[in-house]
Amino acid sequence: MANPASLPQHVGSARVYSDVYRYWHAIQYLLAQHRPGSAAASWLTMGTTVAPASADIPSARVLSNVQVQEIDAELRHIPPDDLIPHYDAPALDAARIYPVTWRAWEEDFDPLGQVLEHYSFLQQFAARCAKANAAVLLYFDRLAEGTV
Repeated sequence: MANPASLPQHVGSARVYSDVYRYWHAIQYLLAQHRPGSAAASWLTMGTTVAPASADIPSARVLSNVQVQEIDAELRHIPPDDLIPHYDAPALDAARIYPVTWRAWEEDFDPLGQVLEHYSFLQQFAARCAKANAAVLLYFDRLAEGTV
């Protein structure tokens, strides 16, 4: 937190991490539709900003162990299937949910299935961190293929 410029090096040397890949924004959107105003719905905006947002990359944030426990307590009671009724590709595109290609993706593969799978990764990670009473760094980066 004291040296945001060193975040890439710290992230690169992390021993415990999880990945929601390019589905981070859709996960937040579906959770916000399912449980508006909840900690689960605001997992991307909770915590302390340690590096500002840029372009389409969210700010890096540190969630305290207490916030991680709060998120875990909610996520464990929201099975992936509960988010299905909130998925609507045209609505995601209209809401400018990253990467704003939901309708196009549906022509080639099952983006909802991918979102739900990565949501389950988020659930598992939150549970592991909560059990360890650990804080969490939310860090987003642009990958080689251009996704965030």
